Parts: sequence; C-alpha cells; structure tokens
Amino acid sequence: MFTETFHFNNGDVPVFTCHECLDEHIAHSEMTHLHNDIEIVSVLKGNINCQTGDEHFNLKKGDICFINRNQLHSLHETGGESSHRVLIIGSELLKKTPSVYEKYIKVFLDDLSFSHVRFEGCESHAAEINKIINEMERLKDEAAPAYELEVLSLIYRLIWHLYQAYTSGPASKPVDEKMLIQEQMTEFIYEHFSEPITLDDIANSGKISRSQCSKLFKHFTEMSPISFLNHHRLELSRDMLRSTNKSISEIAFECGFSDQSYYNRMFKQAYACTPLEYRKGA
Repeated sequence: MFTETFHFNNGDVPVFTCHECLDEHIAHSEMTHLHNDIEIVSVLKGNINCQTGDEHFNLKKGDICFINRNQLHSLHETGGESSHRVLIIGSELLKKTPSVYEKYIKVFLDDLSFSHVRFEGCESHAAEINKIINEMERLKDEAAPAYELEVLSLIYRLIWHLYQAYTSGPASKPVDEKMLIQEQMTEFIYEHFSEPITLDDIANSGKISRSQCSKLFKHFTEMSPISFLNHHRLELSRDMLRSTNKSISEIAFECGFSDQSYYNRMFKQAYACTPLEYRKGA
C-alpha cells in the first residue's frame, strides 16, 4: 500500500520516493516487474524478502538494496508488520553529463550480470545512502528555491556509492539466458497489454513453446503468463482510477479488458473492493 509519495519529477528531475507497506498485498512491489529506471529499496521496519531474477534474499531494518534497470524483481513480506521506502531514479537523468555517464555509470547499468547489490544496515554505504534519501525527502518537503540543484548533487553522491560497490564487488557471473527470455516476454506484455494477447503471442515473443513459456513465468513470477498479464492490467487500471477522471468502462477498455463485468470481478478478487469503491477511497 502506498502510504506516502514524494515526486521530484518536474520535467528536469525524474526522481521519486514512496513509502510502502506490504501487509495489504496491493503494493506494486509485490508483483514481479521490471523497468528502465534504477531502484533503491530501504527497509524502514521489519523484514522483507527481495527477489531479483531467481535469487531470493532477506532484507532487514536499515538494509539497502540497489536493483539495476531492466531486472526482474519483486518484494514480499516475510511475516509480521514491515515497511520500506523505494527511490526511483530515471535513467535519462544520468545521461545529462555524457562523458561522466559513459565512463562511470553506463558500465554498471548495462552489465546484465549486475542485477543488484545489498548493503547491510551496519555498513557505511547503507548509512550514507539512507542519509541521502532522508535529505532528498526533506528538500522536497521544504521546497526551498533551487532545491532541485541540491537533489541532483545528492543523486550523484548516491551513484558514487553504487559505482564503488560495482568496482569492488565480485567478478561478473554468466548471464542467465532463461531470465533474458523472461524479460523479453515481460516487455512484450508491457508494450501490448491493451491488445487481445494470447498465450501463443507471449510465447512467440520469447521464441519458445507455450509449455516453456508457462514454466518460465511460473519460475520467475509464480504466475501463469495470462495471470501475469491480467495482474499488470489491473495495476495499471488501479493507477488510472486514482489519477484520472476517466469512466470505469473507459479504463477497463484502455487496460485491455473488453468486458467491464469481467474487469469488475477481477478487480474485486485482486483488491477486495470494486473499482468504484477503490476510486471513492483513493
């Protein structure tokens, strides 16, 4: 559940932070997903399980996890109340200084084997990154003149910590070909969710058979390909219910549901309320 969000994105600073709790099972982080931005997770309370690719590991209060762009990942509670903070930094922002980007940043963003790095709470890197995110949120909250300049300087301080972790870490490991296929199929769903997609379409996007497609989705997402597609559609519709004034039928159609009654049933099954009830309470 999103409990608090700070948007820095004013066209020039594509950065935002949000605070999430996983206990109500409606947070986007729970669903396996990927995006072209880098993500930094900071655990504020309790423990959570993080998955990147087919790796699972626990994060406890104070821990930091960097998740590289275009990496399949998800977060799950491990029992008990927990909360965490997510910082998203748009990749395009980091390209604003081409020479620095090419020399220090692109090298680890493009390394498919560098899926993530975990900083334990007792490490100096974790403590410093938490301070940086706290300061970014304070600056946004106060919104003093030219605060964006300070936010940019903090972003590059943070990137320095990631570069240090990359250059001092273990040698690159072989890239998992199955994960690359899964990422291709996931990207296909992201690009064509509003269209009538079949299991054959998803399998063909990864150049594999229907059965192989189903096995990979089960392995990486614990869902069938069609369930993953529908959950993605539902999450997009939930965002539109909260952020637009479009009718429920319009939202259902734009998100790939041709039948509003079916959409209503799917939404209630996933979120324990109807789309209209969600909109009124959002």
